[in-house]
Amino acid sequence: MVNYKMIWTLAFACVLLTAIAPAASAHRVYAQEQVTEVQIRSWYGGGDPMPNADINIYAIKDGKEELYITDVTDEEGIYYFEPKLGVVEYRVVVSQSGHQKEITFNVAGSEGSSEEAELPLSARIVAGFGYLVGLAGFGMYLSARKTK
Repeated sequence: MVNYKMIWTLAFACVLLTAIAPAASAHRVYAQEQVTEVQIRSWYGGGDPMPNADINIYAIKDGKEELYITDVTDEEGIYYFEPKLGVVEYRVVVSQSGHQKEITFNVAGSEGSSEEAELPLSARIVAGFGYLVGLAGFGMYLSARKTK
């Protein structure tokens, strides 16, 4: 005996998921940051800026360090520079009147930004429902085979 109620329920679920699927199957999107300018800010312990402080910027590539820029900070203790093409790690030395600070940083973040993008939450939810409906359909198929 054929259970038409189950067949109609399964058919309705398939039509519903087919209607929702185009919204969830959009093109995969990737994003990558691009650092066009780096800001270095230097100040003393009390919060006073280091105006006209000497600044040396070293580019580090493949473990080798080379002097990239030698300049001075502005009146607010700030210095801007454009990153060198292909270099993501820098060492900066700021000094003035015997006071000195050295920092090393990576403009791409700690691990870089080449990892693959993850599906958005809404797409993962729709995919999860799709898997559940597929499992339910397979279960109904097995159940129908046993009753014959």
